[in-house]
Amino acid sequence: MVRLHRLALLAFCLVWLLSPPVGASGTATLAGPPETLEIEGFPPAYYYPPRVRTRMRPAIFYLHARGGVPEQDCMKWSRVAREVGWLVCPSGPEDRGGGARGWANNWVSAKTVIDRSLAELRSRVGRKVQLRGNTIVGFSEGAFIAMNVGVREPDVFNRWLILAATDWYWGGDGESELEKNHARIKRVYLLTGQRDEVVESTGRVFDLLDQAGVHVLMRTPEDLAHEVPENRMRALYRRPLRWLNAVN
Repeated sequence: MVRLHRLALLAFCLVWLLSPPVGASGTATLAGPPETLEIEGFPPAYYYPPRVRTRMRPAIFYLHARGGVPEQDCMKWSRVAREVGWLVCPSGPEDRGGGARGWANNWVSAKTVIDRSLAELRSRVGRKVQLRGNTIVGFSEGAFIAMNVGVREPDVFNRWLILAATDWYWGGDGESELEKNHARIKRVYLLTGQRDEVVESTGRVFDLLDQAGVHVLMRTPEDLAHEVPENRMRALYRRPLRWLNAVN
C-alpha cells in the first residue's frame, strides 16, 4: 500500500511538472517575449517555437486586426497556438502609431509579408517547420487578409480559423478562387460572437464554404462581441486549433 501511494504521488508530480503553468483564470500564463524575424522591405514578424519540437511541425500564422500590436498579440496567442506548432505573427505594413499596425485593406502586399515570414522562419529553423499544410488565423481586418491569402494559397494554408468573417471580404474574385481551389482546403473553423454585427454575414461565409464542399464548422458564442478576449484564449481557441490539425 505504501509503495502504491508513493507511485501515485510520483505520477502526480510528473504530471504537474510537465503541465503548462496556469493563472488564476485557468488559462496558461503568458510566455516571455517572442523571437523576432527581420522581413526584407517590411516591419518584423514575431514567432514562438512549439512546446514539442521532436519532429517537423506546422506553422500557425496569426494576422492581427487593424490597430493591433503584433508583438503583444503574439504573446497572447502563445498561450494556445504553441500546443499545435510554430506561432508566427507578421506585422501589417501600415504604421498606425504606438506600435499598432494595419494591413491597409491590401491582401496583395499582406501575402508578400506572410510568404516572406514563412520563408525567413524556414531559413532559420530548417525543416522543423512545414512549408505546406499550415494554419492561418485572422481577426477582423486580419480575417480579410486570412480569407484572401488562404483561398489563393490552399497548399501552404489549408486550415483556417477565421474570427469575425464576412462574405464581402472576398467579393467575386475570391469566390472564383474558392470554386477553383476548394478541394485543397482541408478544414475551416468560423468563430464570431452573437453580439458582433457581422454574425449574420459569417453565416453566409459558412454557406459559401459548405456549398463549395469545404469541411467547415461555425460557432457563435452568445456572450461574445467583436473581440479576442485575452482571459478566454484557451477556452475559445484550443479546441478549434486542435480540430483543424487533427487530420493530415
